[in-house]
Amino acid sequence: MTTEKNIAENETVSVFSYKKDWCLAQKRWDAYWELEPVDRPVLRVFVPRQDAKIVPLPAVNSVEEKWMNPEYLLAKAINYLESNLFMGEAVPRILGIMAGTTAGCNGNLDFSEGGISIRPTMSSIDSPLNWHPGPDDPWRPKIEAILNLLLNHFRGKAIMAHTGGQFQHFDLLNMIRGNSEIMLDLVMNPEQCEARLKEIRMLSDENDNHFEKLIDDKQGNVGYVTWTGVWSRQPLVMAQADAAACISPEMFRQFVLPELDHLAERYERMHWHTCGYKQHLNECLSRPYIRGIQYSPNLKEPGNGPAHLEFYRAVQKAGRCLDIDGVDEADLEFLIRHLRPEGLCIGVAKKNISEAETLLSNAVTWAGSHAKQCF
Repeated sequence: MTTEKNIAENETVSVFSYKKDWCLAQKRWDAYWELEPVDRPVLRVFVPRQDAKIVPLPAVNSVEEKWMNPEYLLAKAINYLESNLFMGEAVPRILGIMAGTTAGCNGNLDFSEGGISIRPTMSSIDSPLNWHPGPDDPWRPKIEAILNLLLNHFRGKAIMAHTGGQFQHFDLLNMIRGNSEIMLDLVMNPEQCEARLKEIRMLSDENDNHFEKLIDDKQGNVGYVTWTGVWSRQPLVMAQADAAACISPEMFRQFVLPELDHLAERYERMHWHTCGYKQHLNECLSRPYIRGIQYSPNLKEPGNGPAHLEFYRAVQKAGRCLDIDGVDEADLEFLIRHLRPEGLCIGVAKKNISEAETLLSNAVTWAGSHAKQCF
């Protein structure tokens, strides 16, 4: 059993109350990162619990409170973890914490049912950045209150992603300046854009370090999990630049890769989340520290499945890990049969334990490894 003494001694946590076989899952995640021979892919399988102990959500007076009220967020996290069984290599993690989006934004925020957005405030690329994270940020204690409450409650039960910081640099500048405006700036004033990104980078480091230390001090050595559900024993960051869908590969090299190079100095592993675009894959593969790729199709494309097989195989051919989420039931067998199980992760929901166990068994056959012992 995981005990307070284990965590205090900074030992790797091997059991969570929401996933008793976490130690076995860790071994498969370790193999995932090392591209070791395995009998099946990493499978993050989620099954609804029939005995879920749902707690009532506290009353809130605004949409903002749904994202910033600690007690409300605690109840939501409890209900999510109580409502699901985490089978295969699914990580028992806390979902739905967007509070870090407020960091440094003063009052320039819009709260909606779908999330928190940042209002553009820069009248030109030369105007003040108008992003002020740090010890005097009025949002910092509000974020800290949320993290402290959740971390204290879920210690030894589940894992929290290293959250509390902001959007990454290219997307943050895009939001503060405005999408149309920054796209013109990238063409007309590239040097000023680079300077602004460096300014954000410097401020972001302090902000990220602050919240990462708070989380590490509270939950101990539990490894690192991304908001997408990928776990690593070594320091890991999930990087993305959604606004890069609007730029060329040349601009990606100029404005986004320097940010990724900077992040690589802080983390041992990087996973790249590409949201609805494929044109920057070669640029990402030029960086060996980007160890994994996750593709999220845009609304005009088919969902993850056979339609994207060429992209998946390009990732695997380059010797990188591949994470695929939201796969339809009908496409699971096809993907497992047509992709290498080494360094492959697939996320899927099942109706019950029996279906989940059947999938975990069938995956060995589909991967073509049922006749050999390779894990």
